[in-house]
Amino acid sequence: MADPMTPEMFMNFVKTASEKDIKAQVLAAGVEQVLDGMFRAMQEHFLPEKAQGVDAVIQYLVTDESREYAYALAIQESKCALKKEKAGNAKVTLSMDLVSFLKLMCGAADGMTLYMSGKLGVSGDLFFSQRIAGFFATA
Repeated sequence: MADPMTPEMFMNFVKTASEKDIKAQVLAAGVEQVLDGMFRAMQEHFLPEKAQGVDAVIQYLVTDESREYAYALAIQESKCALKKEKAGNAKVTLSMDLVSFLKLMCGAADGMTLYMSGKLGVSGDLFFSQRIAGFFATA
């Protein structure tokens, strides 16, 4: 059995692999486990100094086939809390398919490009959504 990929290996894989290969790798590892890891990494890379004065919930809806995975990042008092659920009070909701989400998080795709191509849906505060990437350090 092969050793699991390190986060750095996974990021490089997502940047270079085809969508079909990305999806196959994630299905083999477990979609929910991969998404949980990605959101934990976001929480670990949170930059409180960049989110001073922000009081907002960022809702992510990631779809794979017919299943939707909901995650909410609550930023308040320079802290970032993760909940694995739909948030009724989200300032912004970002909706995308699994591969687009992984590419966005790994730096293989740009949010504006995904939005303009219809692969990223944004509801709520569009201007706030443009600030989100700045709240997290890039790996």
